Amino acid sequence: MYKIIVVDDEKNIRDRLTHFLPWSEVGFEVVGAAENGREALELIKKEQPHAVLTDVMMMEMTGLELAKEIKTSYPEIKVVILSAYDDFKYAQEAIHYGVKGYLLKPLMKNDFYDAFGKMAEELREDAELQKVNHFYEKWNTEELMLLDLIKGENLPNYADHWNQQTQSFKVAIFSFDQLFKETSTFSIRQRITELAADFWNRYQVPILFYGNSLILLLTDSAYFSKQALLPNIQKFVDSLQEELGDVFKDKKNFVVGVGDKACTYADINRSYNEAVYAYSYKYFNEYETVIFYEDVSDNNEKGNNKQIPNFMMDHVNKIESLLLSKRKTNEIAEVSEFVTHFFDSLKQVSGLQIAETRGSCSELIIILLFRFKEKELSLPSIDHQQVLGKIYEIDSLKELKRWLTQMLETMSFDLSKSEEKDNNRYVLMAKEYVKEHYQERITLEDISNHLFLHLAYFSAIFKKETGENFIDYVNKVRVEEAANLLRKTDYKIKVISDMTGFQSHSYFNKVFKNETGMTPVVFRRQQKR
Repeated sequence: MYKIIVVDDEKNIRDRLTHFLPWSEVGFEVVGAAENGREALELIKKEQPHAVLTDVMMMEMTGLELAKEIKTSYPEIKVVILSAYDDFKYAQEAIHYGVKGYLLKPLMKNDFYDAFGKMAEELREDAELQKVNHFYEKWNTEELMLLDLIKGENLPNYADHWNQQTQSFKVAIFSFDQLFKETSTFSIRQRITELAADFWNRYQVPILFYGNSLILLLTDSAYFSKQALLPNIQKFVDSLQEELGDVFKDKKNFVVGVGDKACTYADINRSYNEAVYAYSYKYFNEYETVIFYEDVSDNNEKGNNKQIPNFMMDHVNKIESLLLSKRKTNEIAEVSEFVTHFFDSLKQVSGLQIAETRGSCSELIIILLFRFKEKELSLPSIDHQQVLGKIYEIDSLKELKRWLTQMLETMSFDLSKSEEKDNNRYVLMAKEYVKEHYQERITLEDISNHLFLHLAYFSAIFKKETGENFIDYVNKVRVEEAANLLRKTDYKIKVISDMTGFQSHSYFNKVFKNETGMTPVVFRRQQKR
């Protein structure tokens, strides 16, 4: 159980909060109650609670002043404010003082379960973080040595440890980048490390969890070949799936890269870099799980850089001609076939190399932008720097193809609509997205990622084109839908709030009143007359 104290200057409320709420169901135990902030600080010093629930308006010391003192002297304690005032100013101050929740009186059961259930989960994660930090503080000499070896640092320190005449090595890396993008919890990271240690110790394989990757140092040449190593990798993956369930159900959640053999301990760094290079080839084949450097290194010899200029100019001329021909017919050019042909041709002249592929996409876009600028043709939907930066953020060939197709279609749209400056394609697409998804959580980051635009850039063009902020537009759409439901249905207002995508009932009331000049209750009453 986590310890909590309750602070309120009204005895009947303090008693109700202390004795009648189901604290044990959310993992808490009330260890004391205080009448004001100063009394609360004395109680905190004595009980060392995990959390404090406090009223805002109290004599001697307000709840916000108490929260400020706690943040300064006891930063590990989590504070929840309880107030009779649904005032944004109070909420802002509470956030400034690190408050974890702002609840309204009377405290409803659902709000109680939601706020303190989440707080208990945060406290559990904090405890797991401490365990993980303790785990890494206890790294043994072998793990520190492995870290030096893969970095190629402090090598003379290990000269006596390995028999350079007979020992050989191979590095394998399990990259969990995708997994930790989706489920970044310390408990999973620690559990993977424990399972890996248990499994690979049977084969005397040193392991190290570094960044988002599990690194193996294979020292038995019997396991160096693909035929010998693959079954063991699969057994390990099976053990992860069995122990961690749905986390490893999707093969996209990990990829394995295996370097070539290192004949001395000084070459372990090379094998490590080869393993990193190998797993980067996931970029080209999303279905490949285990990738050996020996299978991809031949691509380095396939490229013929002398062919690239002719290849590039040929494709630039083709796409420029295609886009300009569609401009006069006022049609959006179909460019997906061109993109497919572009990447197929690129593979033939340069092989599969990530840097070369990204560079060629950048070059294609730069030359096209320059060509259209020379012709004094504007492309208002495209920010040059943001567009080129996006190429290096995309982490798969499939996504890069989709992105390039969208960019060329955007160019086509701008060219065909060059006389209609008010028709911004991204704004139209954003409005369509809101229309289809207003019932869901929508943020500026969500829509910017959907459109492959930088957040600040999209926000600016939306404001310029519509005269309003994107979130204000989302709220306006939601209020219009809510008003329609209030007119035509008998659904409860809380249900309508949920149906139209508002995250809280109080926020729904506030936004609805700002848009219509009246609360949902008054609006419905007037419509029913």
